[in-house]
Amino acid sequence: MSERQEAPVRRMSLEELEPIIREAFAAGMTFKLPVTGTSNLPTLVPGRDQVILDAVLGPLRKGDLPLYRRDNGAYVLHRIVGIGKDGTYTCCGDHQWQKEPGVRPDQLIGVTVRLCRKGKLFSVRSLPYRFWVRAWTLLLPCRKLLIRIPGGFRRIKRRLFS
Repeated sequence: MSERQEAPVRRMSLEELEPIIREAFAAGMTFKLPVTGTSNLPTLVPGRDQVILDAVLGPLRKGDLPLYRRDNGAYVLHRIVGIGKDGTYTCCGDHQWQKEPGVRPDQLIGVTVRLCRKGKLFSVRSLPYRFWVRAWTLLLPCRKLLIRIPGGFRRIKRRLFS
């Protein structure tokens, strides 16, 4: 018996993937995308977790996690923390504290509908996930302190015990 061989993995930039993602959405399919950056720690860990995206079919809500393209061409997966009266979104990564206002609906590529975290699938509509998002979003004003404290403790420990 021969072992099953896996197809080679080809890394593609999001710029190359965007048309493929949009084709999948047009065909009524979702698209699974690995998490690569650290801006959504602790919710999503790069190299371990993936997001399952679907087409944006209407206005998004606070707490949604869209994939969008900035005017400078950068692709970003950040949480919506506010909605402007003009229909733009204010976004922020879960591991960040600086808000990014003015994300326009035409910049949106897709929105996260499920997470694959540690190999397990979670709906973004599940109660535990919604509770986490709500709590973490409410902590946005003091998030800078919360994120920096553990790093500060590690630096002090290294200086004292090295």
